[in-house]
This record gives sequence, structure tokens and C-alpha cells, in this order.
Amino acid sequence: MPGEILSGGLAALLNEKVINEAFEIARSDRAGILQTVNFGAARVPFEGYKLSWLDMRVDAASSATTGVVTNVATSVPVVDGTKFRPGMTLSPAGSDEVMLVTAVAGNNLTVTRGFGSTTALALTSGQVMVIDSVGRGENSLAQNDGIFQPNAVENFFQTMDTAVEFSRRALATMQFGNTNELTFQLSERIKQLVNQMDRALVRGRKATATVGSDLVSYTGGLRFYLDQAGAIKTDNAAAVLSLDHINNINAEIVTRGGTANTIAVGIKQARKLSALVSANYSSQRLADWSADAGSVLTLPSDLPLVGNVNRIVIDTNLGDGELVIYDASKISVIPMASGNAEASGNWRTTDATQPGQDGQRARILGDFGMEVRQSQTHMARLFNIG
Repeated sequence: MPGEILSGGLAALLNEKVINEAFEIARSDRAGILQTVNFGAARVPFEGYKLSWLDMRVDAASSATTGVVTNVATSVPVVDGTKFRPGMTLSPAGSDEVMLVTAVAGNNLTVTRGFGSTTALALTSGQVMVIDSVGRGENSLAQNDGIFQPNAVENFFQTMDTAVEFSRRALATMQFGNTNELTFQLSERIKQLVNQMDRALVRGRKATATVGSDLVSYTGGLRFYLDQAGAIKTDNAAAVLSLDHINNINAEIVTRGGTANTIAVGIKQARKLSALVSANYSSQRLADWSADAGSVLTLPSDLPLVGNVNRIVIDTNLGDGELVIYDASKISVIPMASGNAEASGNWRTTDATQPGQDGQRARILGDFGMEVRQSQTHMARLFNIG
């Protein structure tokens, strides 16, 4: 029959250019957090299914004490002694005292109290010690101070797929130019892929499992990295969301040397956040908001009292009681090179028609990993919100 899609023709029609263009449209229209992040260049795994990067970050120049220190004690225990070295001057937060570091042993600092004619005061446990300056002698040798810390981080690639299928009767009536059945089916499957990728970005756990006789790898998403030691993860103790709660986690990001430009919430907290914003913006300012199909709201300038945040994302993959604040420039979806479409590095299609099948099927698939950079300094999660 003229115009009929013959064996193998379905996969040929759904080429990587068509799939990737359709995916980008669906991503912009339907996704929440996925819409705000980057798609990186295809990368070759360094070991089978593994994706790696270096977190080249400049840490905040401070660390907190881990015990009470009297005003005459010269030994100060801190959370991370690697940030300090002899010759540094420190100021305890909330105090005018300046100390001189004379020696570092593990996480214990030996200091000169009341340096520079300041007055020594007692320190509380958890008090932040801020590095004021670093003094170096003439012709001194280079030393690491721990403020700049390149750390190796890894994630896994995960295969994501769906299928487009037509029965023999559908094929027998499908004509080019007078039917959108293929377009409709493609659109529906691409929406599934968008939702699948967004769920992986938000809820994915970096892990492997043996399914049958196959090793299956799963990519870790935002929740996974914000569950790791050192990440900013705050229990809101069932309290109702307030601007102060958001400010507190944003302040912790800033204290660690990071920045954030986006807040993401589920539907329940979106209503509360909308009320908070409405209470702090004039009606004229609210009219300046721009919105997409419903998942991303962009503020005309900074959210009142919340740093430099200028986007609110509504993502149904987030729970009713959580809020995530992040720097979108630090998050990327990375296609696996070689395994995906050669031209784009994103999606590929294969003829998945089974022998003897009364119809045709094409499989759309790709291998992707989530690159979440600087997760301990540029993002945070607030959970257990009432």
C-alpha cells in the first residue's frame, strides 16, 4: 500500500534529530527541575557505567568549634582542621577577638589569644571561626591551606527507554501527509521519557542491582547527593514554611561560599510559598512574573529576603513536606558517549519488532547520568515541613 511504513521504517522515521527535538519541547513544557538544569556534552564513562567529575570548589574560609574554650585556653578544637595553617589570623563569630594560629594538629589549633591587642573571650561549642588573613614570611614555601579543595565525585549512567508500537491494522491505514498518528504516539512516549528523567533527577539513587542475569545501574539525583555527609539537609520539625526557614538554609549556603538561584517545591508547598511571595510583593511586581505551562515561575528580581533566588519551580516529584534550593548552573544531565545517538549524543532508536509480530515497534533509548556539582555548598534541602 502506498505510504505504508514497511519493516524497519518506523525506527528510521524516529531518528535522533526528531526524538531530541521532541524531547526538548516536552522538557520545556512539562518538566519542573529538569527544565532549569543543563544538558551537558556526551561523555565517555571512565569505567563501564561510571560518570565522574572534580568538584573544584572554593570553600568558605571558616570552621566551627567542637567544644567550649575558656578565654585563657590556647587549644581550639574545630570541625575541620585541614582549612587552617600556622600564620593565619582568626576571628570567632560574634566576637572582636583575633587569634593567631601557631600550630595545627589534626582538628586542634594552637593559637595565641587576644592577638593584635584584642581581648580574649570564652568560646562556645559550635562557634564559627572565620579566617581573617593569611600571613606568610618572605621567601616562604607554598602550602595547601584546605580552603580550595578539588574533590573527586562520581555517579552512574542509567539506561532510560520507551517504545512506539503500531498494529498491522494501524499500519494499513496510515498515510503520510494525512495522519498524525505517528506524531501523536511519539509525543506521548516523549512525555513519558521527560517524566522518567525528571524523576531520576529528583529521586534517583546511585546504585547497582542484578536483575535476572544483568547488572543494572541507576543514576543518583538531587535527593541522593543532599543525603550525603556534609550536605545541607535541615529538618523543619513539622513547622509551617516561612521565609525565615528558607533564609536560614540559604544563609548556610552563603556561609559555605555557595550561591543559589532556584527554589523547587511540590504542589502543597507551592501554595504556601505563593502566599509568602504575595505577602511580600506589590500587585504591580506580581504582574511582572513570567510563567511557562505551569511548572516554573520566574520572578522579575530577587525573592524578598531570600538572597538572589529568582525562580520558583513546581515539581510533582518533590514530596509535600520538602523544599530544595539550588544553583541550577551546577546541575547537568550528561549523555553517555558512543552508546547513544552518534549525531547528538542523546537518544537513539532501534527496530524492536519481534519475529512474527503482527505490527511494528521501535524502541527509543539513551544512557544518561546526573552531574550534581558542589552539592555541599550550592544547594540544600528542607524537609518535614508542616
